[in-house]
Amino acid sequence: MPSTRTTERILLGAAFILSASNSLVFALMGNLQDEYGFTDAGLGFIAAAAFLSSFLMMVLVAPLADRGHAKLLLIVGTLLAIVANLVFASGSSLWVFVLARAIGGMSTGCFMPPAYALMASLSTSGTSERMGAMRGIELAGFVTGPVIGGFLVGPLGLRWPFVLFASTAAIATLIVSTQHLPTLVRTTESSRLAFGLLRNRSVLVPILFLVAIALPVGIYDSLWDRFLTDIGASDMVVGLSLAAYAAPFVLLSRFGGRLADRTNRVRVAFVSLLFIAPLTATYGLFTVPLIPIMFGVVEASFQAAAQPAASGMLAAGAPPGRASAAQGLAGACNQLIAAAVAMLATWGYGHFSARTIFGAAGLGLLMIGLFARFLARKLPEPVLS
Repeated sequence: MPSTRTTERILLGAAFILSASNSLVFALMGNLQDEYGFTDAGLGFIAAAAFLSSFLMMVLVAPLADRGHAKLLLIVGTLLAIVANLVFASGSSLWVFVLARAIGGMSTGCFMPPAYALMASLSTSGTSERMGAMRGIELAGFVTGPVIGGFLVGPLGLRWPFVLFASTAAIATLIVSTQHLPTLVRTTESSRLAFGLLRNRSVLVPILFLVAIALPVGIYDSLWDRFLTDIGASDMVVGLSLAAYAAPFVLLSRFGGRLADRTNRVRVAFVSLLFIAPLTATYGLFTVPLIPIMFGVVEASFQAAAQPAASGMLAAGAPPGRASAAQGLAGACNQLIAAAVAMLATWGYGHFSARTIFGAAGLGLLMIGLFARFLARKLPEPVLS
């Protein structure tokens, strides 16, 4: 049996590859549209397909990991990433690309909840630190895929980057299928529907914190490019702003998790949100791109503490036999709120000012965080630290 450290590296390596493989398309979406001539609405269909399929997998399939099938779901997730990239590589119409993105969403929905649950199960100590490492490596992969894809599309053309990343996903399949991985605790509760977990305050509170964190992400995904462009940023500056946001999170997320483990997870998550909320609310006040980009770097540093703290809280609060179901439910809720906010923000941007949009997001984040903090008053000690 491999050591805990070896298992951790296996999960982190596979998660990085999977995240990079599934995010490649973000750098090539415009190229696909130009090459095959579908409308802007088609971009929405492609994004919605990923959200819907990932949501369904996280709610309906992720709980299977709690019934002894965690490794199988990891393998299926990596196989689906291969298929998604090959479908993109061979496609030539909007609906084929919608199918490919749906398969990519299924890949994420199958892989990530059991991966997080397994990472949490490796030890009773340092849970938030390991959750921080997972979230950091997932974001690192998410940023790496589009960057490499953007470099490759020029010399290789539109199809070969997808073929290359299908090959890297095959490496992840090899990693998880040939290594021994632990099994999750199984109980009579493991077969119940995930939504019932929301009645458990030890699950509800961290999910509320994670939802609060995900709320502004929906705006960034849908409007960050448009907002920075409108105040004078070039495409290169927009790309650098995303890298600038990712860097402190990737570098600090393990440290943020360690801080939460050694102090109080609720306190770390809530105090971090108290800084994130006003930062989010102020983005729309500026007309010089450098200032919101710098604020984004500061926000990401607090996100690097808030997300591991809430994730560690969820891992500690999930009932025995429900670890993957809880992680899947949290992921599904995050996707739901981010998608809803993205749709509202893109609609609102045409009717209201950027100041109003970002201000409302900051206020919404704060209100959810305050509600979570109120409910957290009677959480048991293992969930807190």
